Parts: sequence; C-alpha cells; structure tokens
Amino acid sequence: MDDWLLIMQIRGLIEVSLSANQEKEKMKKKTWNVAGDKGQGSKSVRGGPVSHINLVVELGPMEIRSFLLKF
Repeated sequence: MDDWLLIMQIRGLIEVSLSANQEKEKMKKKTWNVAGDKGQGSKSVRGGPVSHINLVVELGPMEIRSFLLKF
C-alpha cells in the first residue's frame, strides 16, 4: 500500500452546492410556481440500482451531492 494513503486523514467535511460556492446549510430553498400546476406534488424520480457487472450507476435528479474535504 502506498505510504501517502496512510497519512491522509479527513479533518473536515462540508456539503456544498454543485458549483461549490455555497455551503448547503446557508442556501435558501426556492419554491417555483408552474403555470397549469394543480398543486399536486410530483413523485420524485430515483436512479436505478448499481450494475455490479458493468459498474454503471444511474442517478436521478437531486441525487448528486458535492462536498469539500479538509485533510
């Protein structure tokens, strides 16, 4: 095993926006009004299962997350 892998330790972890310019805790959630919407909540779309044969991961909307790590 490489020596540098043994030295690296995560000292901090912060979830951020996809562009990494805002911390998630400080982001304000926006609500959008859609023309013709009758107030029915849309069912969230989830990604498919991981294919262990092809190593393919399918992600749905809102399943991508970004983190800043401090070593």
